[in-house]
Amino acid sequence: MTAGPLTGGHLLIVEPDECRRLLRDAVIGRVGWQSSQGLVSLPVGYGVHDDGRIGLRVGAVGILTELSGPTEVVFEVDDIDNDTLTGWSVLVRGTARSWVGEFPAGLCRAWAPGTRDLTLQIVPKTYSGRSVSADVPGWRDK
Repeated sequence: MTAGPLTGGHLLIVEPDECRRLLRDAVIGRVGWQSSQGLVSLPVGYGVHDDGRIGLRVGAVGILTELSGPTEVVFEVDDIDNDTLTGWSVLVRGTARSWVGEFPAGLCRAWAPGTRDLTLQIVPKTYSGRSVSADVPGWRDK
């Protein structure tokens, strides 16, 4: 499918402070890392603690348990409107490990069903983001 040339739209950099705000507004993201099975990217429910750490609740069995030891990760969250092709994407680079301290009640909900006894944190090192609008009239008609 070829949508044709852009007639407008934008591709803008989202500054780190705005990235942090956008992260607080969403509840589902993807965590990616070099796992024992190769590169993996999995969707997870999350929350952002007041101190900026990203909190996750996962099952005590499964590949996500690999994140309980210090592990370099990327964490991505985005919001895209399929009708207008407008949205944003935020990428966090950081280190995952078991949650340090008491996990705050209500910080996040698990996305998948089942028991989620393992609490993890991602300590962000860098934030980057983009805001995009394709602005292609009639793109779905192509």
